[in-house]
Amino acid sequence: MIQKTAPEPPLVRFNDIENIRELLEMLMSDHTPGKHQIKMKTSFGWEPPMDVFDTETEFIVIMDIAGMHRKEISVFTDAHVLRISGVRKDIIPAGKKQFHSLEIQVGPFQRLIGIPVPVVGDSLSTHYANGLLEVRLKKDFEETDEGTKKIDVE
Repeated sequence: MIQKTAPEPPLVRFNDIENIRELLEMLMSDHTPGKHQIKMKTSFGWEPPMDVFDTETEFIVIMDIAGMHRKEISVFTDAHVLRISGVRKDIIPAGKKQFHSLEIQVGPFQRLIGIPVPVVGDSLSTHYANGLLEVRLKKDFEETDEGTKKIDVE
């Protein structure tokens, strides 16, 4: 009986981090033909859960970041990327204690959301209430290069 060996996988240079990152994004992304892909990745820290959707005229991002103050949240955008970052402080008082459960994540976070079409820089809005951050980005069908903009969280 002759046994066939499986073909060898292509070689990946492990010193090329960007190629590995692109490979992982490709493997984990939705490759449905005809769908716009909104890439989401975390650069460091924990990942606050979020919903990203769009209407005919705007993209809407809702992120669950309870326990933070508006001033602890940074929102930046350019024509193709929305970056939301911040640091959630530990709410447990100092001193000796016995933990039974630790599920609330604290520390720095950053989420990057790739936008498949340009957005209008001057029409961005944010709203933070009840632990939810809502960011609205109007679609720009006549792309203009306005550079990176910082958005104040309202």
